[in-house]
Amino acid sequence: MSQPSVLHDTFNERQLLIYLPDGYADSDQRYPVVYLQDSGDLIEPNDSDTLLKVRTAKGELPGMIFVGVASFDRNDEYTPFVSPNVFEPGKMFGGNASVYARFLANELKPYIDSKLRTLPDREHTGIMGFSFGGLISVYTAFSYPDIFGRIGSFSGSFWFPGIIEWLEQLPIPQTGQRLYMNLGHAEGAGRTNGQQWMVPNSKKVYELLLQNGFTESTVRQVIYESEYHSFDLGVQYVPEALQWLFRAE
Repeated sequence: MSQPSVLHDTFNERQLLIYLPDGYADSDQRYPVVYLQDSGDLIEPNDSDTLLKVRTAKGELPGMIFVGVASFDRNDEYTPFVSPNVFEPGKMFGGNASVYARFLANELKPYIDSKLRTLPDREHTGIMGFSFGGLISVYTAFSYPDIFGRIGSFSGSFWFPGIIEWLEQLPIPQTGQRLYMNLGHAEGAGRTNGQQWMVPNSKKVYELLLQNGFTESTVRQVIYESEYHSFDLGVQYVPEALQWLFRAE
């Protein structure tokens, strides 16, 4: 019996959705792996999965394994620092990103590499997410630059307090990482909370990286027309992002 294209798995009580490339069961080929936040909603459910298959069939993308990782509490796990919760006044964000990032790098990745036919080096290991998922993907990749070499941040929440200062103080080693980031041109406009800093902070991140060893060939920022924080608009760029991130040298 051929192996299903989607595997449901549990690791350390965390639900995983693993998307296998076409032909995985019928070959001994090894594949790049992309770790996705929020159970992999960047490629499912929407038409990104179909677009990825089309580009793969055309030879524009290599076959890839996608690992969708469920969060226990995204406001807690995806935020790097304890901060007032802008969505629930009177409460705090948990700031446990370092614990979650360590889990991804030191526990989940070795598990996936042992279970599936992966290309385990950093050039073939990606991490991506939307909104807070984009924030934690960048935080994790920069915390473990020898593990995650390909980063996708779709409308990443760089408005979050402290992230700019963290990046300014972070030694950014030149490991050959690539980062694709996008956002709507007016996201956060009209907000009175921290989200008003969405666009200026995202641009600041891009400039900081260019000043610290990244180049226009290793970091790309795409700004599209949108006045809102839109999942549907942001994830349309997933196939384009993957093609750029994993293009041949």
